[in-house]
Amino acid sequence: MSYAASDEDLVIQRPAYVLPSTVTLPAGDHPAPCIVFFAGSGPTDRDWTSPLLSGRNGSGAQLARDLQARGVGSIRFDKVGSGVNMPRSAAPADLAMLDVLSLAHYVDEASAAFDELAGRERCGRVFLLGHSEGSIHASSAAIARQADPSFGGFISASGPSRSLLETAIGQIRVMRHQAGAEPAPTDAALEAFKAAMQDPDAPTPDLSQLPEAAALWQATHTVGQRVARELMLADPLASLPAYRGPALVLSAANDAQVPESDGDRIFEALGTEPRHKTRVTIPDANHVYKAETRPPSTIAPAEVVAGYADDDHPLADGFVDAIVRFVTA
Repeated sequence: MSYAASDEDLVIQRPAYVLPSTVTLPAGDHPAPCIVFFAGSGPTDRDWTSPLLSGRNGSGAQLARDLQARGVGSIRFDKVGSGVNMPRSAAPADLAMLDVLSLAHYVDEASAAFDELAGRERCGRVFLLGHSEGSIHASSAAIARQADPSFGGFISASGPSRSLLETAIGQIRVMRHQAGAEPAPTDAALEAFKAAMQDPDAPTPDLSQLPEAAALWQATHTVGQRVARELMLADPLASLPAYRGPALVLSAANDAQVPESDGDRIFEALGTEPRHKTRVTIPDANHVYKAETRPPSTIAPAEVVAGYADDDHPLADGFVDAIVRFVTA
């Protein structure tokens, strides 16, 4: 049977939530490998753009189109709390939609998207790809679905190997040092911030020396704090030995947020047999796998994030190739 290329917007209905989604499928004569994309942290949407960042040229949408041209399908979705899947207002009745959020909920989101692809005759094997924080949720879903006949494998793209609290503290430390802050006072402030984050009853710490930490504190001490606290303290490596399926672990050489060493630790922690897992670092790529030739230490923090969704900024060479090789092997 011959299939035409297609892009379809739909809404996945679950008992307690919905997932506005986009399914992008290639032309071809046979079922194609298909991939579930799980986006990164916070309000990052299906296209990998965010209201916290400028630009609408998201890597998720770019990746879906490029994979479609290479014979690979995908689904990407606005997780609860992102994109068009946000509360309409700050009224308690509207904010109640966020009450479902938890680590287990995110696994259910990934599983719902998996089922949407697995139920289509156009899709052959279905893979789970998680970017950044999304790698945590995609790996948990992969463990849950690895025995499914439709399951193809797991792809981690710049996934953290440390708790998100440790990762965030490391990122804030780098940003403060790049901004010219004195190391000793910065480290002392970060230690106090870490202690307060780990204590649910702690008062608001002094963040005058850590302006980047203010949003993180607010996110974990207001609406949605249950899932935010779970995420901040979760160990991304703890469950990985239970995963035994095919795996591709990707890092970006010029990633200002997640170093290559995190990918190395994820690769080693996976329970997959060595011959069934692949480790790839994409050269000249930033955190969202856009082309970036400059080391992050040479770029101001504002310039780093400005390169995440800016117009006409292409994906890094080798990113799509690595994924296509894995899902078509």
